[in-house]
Amino acid sequence: MPTFPRAEWMTAYAETVAAHPRADAISTALAGRFRFVVKEGGGLQSRLVHDMVVAPGGLFVAERGDESMPATLTVTAAYPRWKGLITGKADFVMSFLMRKVKVDGDLSTVRDRLSDARPLLECLHEVPTEFEF
Repeated sequence: MPTFPRAEWMTAYAETVAAHPRADAISTALAGRFRFVVKEGGGLQSRLVHDMVVAPGGLFVAERGDESMPATLTVTAAYPRWKGLITGKADFVMSFLMRKVKVDGDLSTVRDRLSDARPLLECLHEVPTEFEF
């Protein structure tokens, strides 16, 4: 079982999204680099950054976060909030509205394609996950 917030978890997440029945449509609509930033908190002592590159044809690849490369969208939250999002104890939209989750970048990419973006959130819950802290 992959451990969050480590790279192995991000790889499992990318594989889960790639296995989604709508993966081809999602990858075509949302092609780009999506960055996931896990801030300190809840036992996590250092900030971690992971990228997921999305390309047409159902390609979802987890990479080490490289902040020197531009991202289409960056999602930032403290470790405890990510834990809540993954377990389903926290709602992404409410977390965003309460400013517990910060989203930077081309929001129109996701806003205009909500039906394609929704499976990305759903897949958070589908990855069998152990938590480091």
